[in-house]
Amino acid sequence: MIIFDNYAFWSSLLSVIDLSDPNMWLFLFACFAFIFSVCFTFFSFFGISLLLKPLLSIVLILAACTSYYMDTYGTVFDDMMVVNIVETNAHESLELLDLKILLHVLIFGLIPVLLLYRIDIIQKPLLKATRARLMAVFAVVSIASSVIYVSYKDFAFVFREHREITFFVNPVYPLRAIYRFAEKRIHDSNRKFQTVFNDAYENSIHIDLNNGKPNLLVLVVGETARAQNFHLNGYPRNTTPTLEKHSVINFRDVSSCGTATAVSLPCMFSDLVQNGFDDNAARDRQNLLDAMNVAGLDVLWVENNPDCKGICDRIATKQMDSIYTDTLCRDGQCFDEALLKGLDDFVSNIKKDAVIVLHTQGSHGPAYYRRYPDEFKRYTPECRHTSVQDCTDEEVRNSYDNTILYTDYILSKVIDRLDEKSDSLNTAMLYVSDHGESLGEEGVYLHGLPYFMAPEYQKKVPMVLWLSDNFSAVKSISQSCLASKSSGHITHDNYLHSVLGLMDVTASLYKPELDIFSSCRTTLTAKLPADTSAGQQVPRSHHSDHS
Repeated sequence: MIIFDNYAFWSSLLSVIDLSDPNMWLFLFACFAFIFSVCFTFFSFFGISLLLKPLLSIVLILAACTSYYMDTYGTVFDDMMVVNIVETNAHESLELLDLKILLHVLIFGLIPVLLLYRIDIIQKPLLKATRARLMAVFAVVSIASSVIYVSYKDFAFVFREHREITFFVNPVYPLRAIYRFAEKRIHDSNRKFQTVFNDAYENSIHIDLNNGKPNLLVLVVGETARAQNFHLNGYPRNTTPTLEKHSVINFRDVSSCGTATAVSLPCMFSDLVQNGFDDNAARDRQNLLDAMNVAGLDVLWVENNPDCKGICDRIATKQMDSIYTDTLCRDGQCFDEALLKGLDDFVSNIKKDAVIVLHTQGSHGPAYYRRYPDEFKRYTPECRHTSVQDCTDEEVRNSYDNTILYTDYILSKVIDRLDEKSDSLNTAMLYVSDHGESLGEEGVYLHGLPYFMAPEYQKKVPMVLWLSDNFSAVKSISQSCLASKSSGHITHDNYLHSVLGLMDVTASLYKPELDIFSSCRTTLTAKLPADTSAGQQVPRSHHSDHS
């Protein structure tokens, strides 16, 4: 395992040290000794008697699987990656399986397991076996500690300056991640749900300006779209031709909360900020959609992705089967245009202010070519494999850019539908992606790297806003002001507060300084009710006891 399942670790290590220095050879041995001592100690304590072969077998298969993705995609198996694996669905899993990984697991996992079971283990009395194991562990740890002590300066310097290399230690780091995931889930299972937005209400200060029409905001949640490939952000290819025909405001510098959906999506809709964000804590407290629901708005989540990561658990939801059409869906998956069916159905019945969330498939990899219909194959040749590392850089980029082109089409269709409803509704759309994607830069593919070591491609996301003239008027929002500030830095931390502000929902946790619209709202002239003192906010519906 240490030699054959740690190519990513050894290659990363060799890239930052100079083997012309004799001390570096001793340092390499110290690294080997450290991993060996950790694994040896683990198997000595947990692989007792009849448990040894099953435990070794499981770890051999695990190490073979993780090594393939580490070596091929540069994947890091931390506890958040374990969350991604647990929460993924069958379609996503199958896209990551191919003949190469099966062959890899056969050679480096199954064959070693078969050889392992050819070995006879001599059973000894418990006391004698325990004494022998303790002596063996003491000897191995002592030798490893001595070698590490001699190379301590190099050990401390290299891994302090290049901490990311330690994430590729296999199977130590994946086992650690599994343990942390399990520990966290057990701990959080006893956590009580927090109703932090039960004081939310819709501010009535704009009601007199609403021209008798309900306000509708459509939140389009992108998937795996990176800002660098949007023509609106300066990308050479025109991947956003239809959006540029609309009067949209494009925010050019937006950072995601995480590098995987399991983190970024809950973080976007949570009042908890990116620094130190805990997805389990976010699941156990009300979020943005709860706040708007408590305030009395109609809220709907329409799904074209595996799930909403707990965000939509307490609101009306349309799952993928409700938007399924023979022309836009196949093999249990739908193109994002199917979401428009859910949009049309909801919009036709709006009687009061409402928010609808469209959760897209977007640019989810590695099978980019499955995310768009044939008519959007503008950039060719495509990468027609799920093993994107087997395609050329041009093929990968072409397929990915086609997904952005299709996203541009979907967003434009949403805008067109909302614009058509201007006689009966004040409408707006806000699009932002959950995280970005690596397309082979520096040998890294897909997403999910720990945030501190992830490239900007995985952290910079597109964000596009469209406001109808009616919506801008009733909300007193200056579009020219927003356009002038569209180059400023924004993060997912701004999302919840900006959406609350956009829909005039007030709550004690709302922070105006994080609301990107607050500084671009003009002075209000609407008269307050006679029994209201100046400056006081009047709730349209205040459900303080709403559960």
